[in-house]
Amino acid sequence: MAKVFPAGSREAILGFHLADRMKAELQVASALLQSVKQMTGAEALGARRLYMDFLKSLDNEITLCQSVISESEMVRLKTVFTGLRGLVAEGQLDDIQNHLTWMITIMTTYAQRAMEYLHKENLL
Repeated sequence: MAKVFPAGSREAILGFHLADRMKAELQVASALLQSVKQMTGAEALGARRLYMDFLKSLDNEITLCQSVISESEMVRLKTVFTGLRGLVAEGQLDDIQNHLTWMITIMTTYAQRAMEYLHKENLL
């Protein structure tokens, strides 16, 4: 049987911190996407490059989250995110928002599960 997050206090504390931080960073990515989509010409090219750098740092954060939240949904999230980076690199920004929203929902769920565990264990 697969391990369910969180499996203990340490995992709940770290998982909450990482999931909540990742959720916030994905919200920033979502807001920045809207700005990038409104730009044209050379401005759009430069903005897309900066956005790609931001997504690269988010990719590292997802890897960190995977090290604590070791569930199959995190593998799916990482795979989708890799695809999103490819779409941004190609300049195909239209379908990205729905995926970012899904990812925010996933990270919110993990943060909530960790918080519930901590409350149940009277650690908060």
